[in-house]
Amino acid sequence: MSRASSFTSASLLALLSIACANETERPTDTTGVTTLAATSTDGSETADSADTTTTTNTNADDGDPCTNADDCAPGQVCYPASGECGPAGGCGIDDDCPEGQICEDNLCVIGGECGGFEFSIEAVPPNLLIMLDRSGSMDGSVPNTNLNRWEVAKVAIEQVTTSFDEQIRFGLATYSACVGNGCSAGTVVVPIADQNAAAINGFLATTVGAGSNNGDNVNNQGLIEYLCDSGDPETSTGKSLQAQVANPSLQDLERDNAILLITDGAESGSCVDNGNDGPTAAGNLFGQAIPVKVFAVGFGGANVGEVNDIAEAGGTETGYLADQAAELDMALAQIANAVATCTFELDQVPPDPNEIFVFFDKDPAGVPNDPNNGWTYDPMTNTVTFHGTACEAIKSGVIVDIDIVYGCNEPPIG
Repeated sequence: MSRASSFTSASLLALLSIACANETERPTDTTGVTTLAATSTDGSETADSADTTTTTNTNADDGDPCTNADDCAPGQVCYPASGECGPAGGCGIDDDCPEGQICEDNLCVIGGECGGFEFSIEAVPPNLLIMLDRSGSMDGSVPNTNLNRWEVAKVAIEQVTTSFDEQIRFGLATYSACVGNGCSAGTVVVPIADQNAAAINGFLATTVGAGSNNGDNVNNQGLIEYLCDSGDPETSTGKSLQAQVANPSLQDLERDNAILLITDGAESGSCVDNGNDGPTAAGNLFGQAIPVKVFAVGFGGANVGEVNDIAEAGGTETGYLADQAAELDMALAQIANAVATCTFELDQVPPDPNEIFVFFDKDPAGVPNDPNNGWTYDPMTNTVTFHGTACEAIKSGVIVDIDIVYGCNEPPIG
C-alpha cells in the first residue's frame, strides 16, 4: 500500500501476498471464464468428465495411474497434472500443487513463486476518554492570555480531537458531577464513538467558565455556567477515575483503551473513599483484564507529585505539566500521538500465523516478528500490531508502503 505522506486515515490498504491458494484453477477457456476443478464430497478433486459408471479401483497404490478419483483407492485422490493416485495434499510433480507450492517428497509445501492475492488492512482506532476537571479553580486565568483555564482547555481539546478524529475514538467526561457536597464522581457527557470531535466540541461550545452552585445555570447568552463553585471540596479525581473501572466502552478487546485526565489542582482529600485516591484508581483501571492506561496532565495549579503518581500507576510512566496554553496544546498532541494506533486488522485470516512476513517499502530485510521493535500477530482479533521503532516509523510518515506476505520471505514485486 502506498500513500503520499503519512498514515493519517482510519483505513489503510496494504498488500498481503498469499502464497497458498486453496483452490487449483484450470486454464481459462475461449469464453474467458475460468473453470474450477470439481470437488468430491470428501474434499478430493475429480475430473470434469468423470464417468459415474466407473468402478472404483480398490487395489490402486500410491503412484498408480489414474484419470479421476474413482480410479484410486478410498481416501486417495487423482493428482491433476501427473495423473497419479495419492493422499490428499500429496503430489507427483510440482504442477499437482496449488499456486505458491512445490512438490517435495511427494508432499505439497510452500515454495516457488509467491502468489498475488491482495488483502486490505484497516487501522483499528483506540478508545480515549478525555476526563476534564470542572472544579471552580478552572476559572483561574492563564498567563499570557485573556482566557481562563476552562476556556484554554476547550481550545486545546478542540485542536487535538479535530487533528486525530479519524485515528482515535474520543469521548468526554467531566468531574465532579457538582452535586451534594461537590465530591461526587464525574460523568460521561459525550460517549466514545468514531469521528467524535464534532460532538465533543459542540458540547464544550455550550459551556462557559463562570461557576454556579449546581453547574447547570444558563447565562444571558444561553451558555451553561458549567464550573462548580459550591465552596465544598470538588476535585474528586480518584472517585471519577474509579467510576470508569469496568466501563464497557473502555473494555473493548479489539482496541487499546485509555483515559486522558486534565486537572488543575490537587485531589480533595475529603473526596477520597475507601482509599481510592487518584493513583489507586488509576492502578485499578490499568490492572483490569483489559487494561485501561491513564495519561495525566497537570494544568495550572496541579500537584506535580500527584500527576506523576497517577501516570505511573496508570501505566504511562510520567505525567505532563502545562502552565501555558501552548504547553497544554503540546501535551495533548503528544498523548494523542502516543495513543494513535499501530494496529491493523486483516480482512482474511492467514492459514498459518507462523508463515507471516512483513516488509516496509519493499526492503527485503523485512520487519522482525518482535514485540519490542517489530510486529506481532493476534489470532483472536486477526490483527497485526507494530511496536517500538516500527510503530514510530509508521506514525512519523517515514514508511510509505507496508506489505504483509504469507508463505514467502520476500516482498512482492510491484
